[in-house]
Amino acid sequence: MSERIRLRQICLMTAQLEPVIDTLIAVFGLKVCHGKADLSAYGVPYVPPPPHQAAFFAKHGLISAQLPMGDTFLELVAPTREDTPAGRFLKRRGPGGYMVITEVETIDPFAERVERQGVRLAGTVDYPTYHELQLDPRDVGASMLSFSMQREGKPFDGGWYPAGPNWREKVASGIGPIRVVELKLRDPSATSARWSALIGHPAEPDGEGYRIALEQSEIRFLPEQGHGSDRLDGIQFEAADFAGAIARAKQAGVPVMDDAIVISGLKFRQAGSP
Repeated sequence: MSERIRLRQICLMTAQLEPVIDTLIAVFGLKVCHGKADLSAYGVPYVPPPPHQAAFFAKHGLISAQLPMGDTFLELVAPTREDTPAGRFLKRRGPGGYMVITEVETIDPFAERVERQGVRLAGTVDYPTYHELQLDPRDVGASMLSFSMQREGKPFDGGWYPAGPNWREKVASGIGPIRVVELKLRDPSATSARWSALIGHPAEPDGEGYRIALEQSEIRFLPEQGHGSDRLDGIQFEAADFAGAIARAKQAGVPVMDDAIVISGLKFRQAGSP
């Protein structure tokens, strides 16, 4: 029987946090609930991170902000130095989708598959209340993939350590969870097979590409029609008034492509889009 796994967070790389936060607020009404930066302008009092977190973010040269979308999360990250993986990503590829973060009930079977497949780790988070394996995108394809586990007997209880203890107070009205992650790929078949072997769920043909079903969500592997690189291209999420969001985006000069609003290189679509 497959282990429980659900989509919990998408990481979006950007050069600066504030302009992207302001756009997300203006277009979707999202709110900041937590982060590793001074976010007091967004109603989040600055509290210095505990030493174990401060050391991790200093080592990787990152600042971040978390914005809830239902009970899933959009995390913005920005590099503080160029000599880091995030800094190199931004210089090489520009802003865009950076990581798919899943929540698992127990990390052991996923760690065993990672080792068995010979996939390198891009990073490991090992806090008292939270454990995360970040897989190297050079081995999995398109983006980093993370398997994350709440400790202290709290997996799948709704809590989410990276978002802080009070995130429910910052859930925007009319915005629901992220239901679909869209990866654009030169070889959807091969990449979906690699992700399937790591996740432990089958990759099934789905129209022009493939899909892996998770709890209440899915990952889609779609062909790259041009000559671009493999990437985390977009998300689909529940929205009560997506037409209003499109109107606000156009008014603010935010790019709109067909049914997608493009913010910092990531396409935002309403759940149920083809």
